[in-house]
Formats: sequence, C-alpha cells, structure tokens
Amino acid sequence: MSDFETYDCDNCDGEFAAHPSARAAETSYCSPRCESVGTGLV
Repeated sequence: MSDFETYDCDNCDGEFAAHPSARAAETSYCSPRCESVGTGLV
C-alpha cells in the first residue's frame, strides 16, 4: 500500500503522485518549472 496520493497540477493539468506532507501536495504544482510558470515568474 502506497503512502502517495494523486494530485492534479495547477499549471499543466497533468497528474502527479506526492506524499500528502510534501510541498508539491500543498502547492499543487508537479515541478519547479510549473510552479514558476503558474505563479508568473517565467
């Protein structure tokens, strides 16, 4: 049984797996690049 859950990326609409306590689960971005684009840094 896996401790990871599936989330939808807020930028690219792709799915990714992350532990619920991970930063990616909190921000809902699958990668640093998606987070940069999604927050307007790129």
